[in-house]
Amino acid sequence: MTRAAHGVRRAAAQDVDQVAALWAELSDHHAAIDARHALRPDAEREIRRLIASELRDPDALVLLFEHSGLCMTRIQQAPPIRRETRRAEIGELFVRADARRRGVGRALVGEALAWVRERGIERVVVRVDAANALGQAFWRGIGFDDSMDVLERRL
Repeated sequence: MTRAAHGVRRAAAQDVDQVAALWAELSDHHAAIDARHALRPDAEREIRRLIASELRDPDALVLLFEHSGLCMTRIQQAPPIRRETRRAEIGELFVRADARRRGVGRALVGEALAWVRERGIERVVVRVDAANALGQAFWRGIGFDDSMDVLERRL
């Protein structure tokens, strides 16, 4: 276990404020890349409701690294027509700028992957904005590869 991994812990109900603050910073980071990611002005209450729901869900994992990192992972069920009926998605990963390049992101993802493996799931997906060079480099650097292109058309 790396030095950074020792700071990772599962979030609990009393951590809603901290998770919400990190999630808001992540949203600001994404909004700076593309304004479509900006939060609505009244989003705070909904964010707290979503976090509380995730914390209660056995198919969700919310991890914190001290006050500087957040990782949210969810197990997803596919229709029973496919061979692979379950996969995991790391939906949110954020490390504050002053804590980057110290192993925090790797430690958070490592714990999330261990949790997914314990559940017998063989595939983890992440979504990274094509314009997010920092995020693209991080995920590729820890072994994630292209799987599917998501195309969009603004109307």
